[in-house]
Amino acid sequence: MLSPLAAHRMRGEDAPLDLLLDSADWHPVIGLINGWAKQPLRSPCGYASAELDAIGRRYGLRFPPLLREWWRLAGRHPLVTADMRSVNSCLLGPEDCVRFSRGDFLMIALDDFQTESGNGILTNFLSHPDPEIFGLNTTTTPEEAPGLDWYKGKFIVTGLRVPTLIFVTLLYHLFHSGEKLREDAVNLVLEDDSLEHVLPDQRMMTELGLTPFANPTMIGDTYSDGSDVIYHWMRGFACRTELAARRVSRIVPVKRREWDPS
Repeated sequence: MLSPLAAHRMRGEDAPLDLLLDSADWHPVIGLINGWAKQPLRSPCGYASAELDAIGRRYGLRFPPLLREWWRLAGRHPLVTADMRSVNSCLLGPEDCVRFSRGDFLMIALDDFQTESGNGILTNFLSHPDPEIFGLNTTTTPEEAPGLDWYKGKFIVTGLRVPTLIFVTLLYHLFHSGEKLREDAVNLVLEDDSLEHVLPDQRMMTELGLTPFANPTMIGDTYSDGSDVIYHWMRGFACRTELAARRVSRIVPVKRREWDPS
């Protein structure tokens, strides 16, 4: 038997927000926003169903249920909205989603503003209740990157769903949105500048409890302990609290860095 939320998705109906807030699909995303952002999620943070209906009619689109769920939950949250010209790996609202899309591809997360590379849904799959995420890299071809799983010689199979893509992209935001994060959040970089842009060794991963978040369409690798520590190979550590920062500094030689908005 389908769960109440799954039944709403199958019918293409918007579920009550209470069901979304209790959903296992959205718990990681909600926990990340409520745990790291100055402003917790609340009603004005999202789009109303009627607004999404109107935007969809304007462009002749019916957004998939999980994408509508995301925008209804947090489409206008300060941690989500970003200047696309200065921040890569940004999440798109419904209007920008359409603007950066093309005939066969609906962009959800923009990895690079200048090249318009990113992640989204093939328009042939927009009618699916839980469509698969594909990547679009306009600067790379199958011949140049044969190790990626290419679909129709143009799109990259990511194996991601909408909530996972949102979560992975929000992790990256923690290195660009310091003014929107809780006051005791700390950014740390490796003490030896020559060691920048390196992947964590097994000791670091084990002692900090880090596991990787796989997204083959994004440049670089991101790791997390699932709660208080995020490590990005190019940005260093985002620590949710001073206590987490001290835990990292006992294991890895690091220094504090000001939040970098670039």
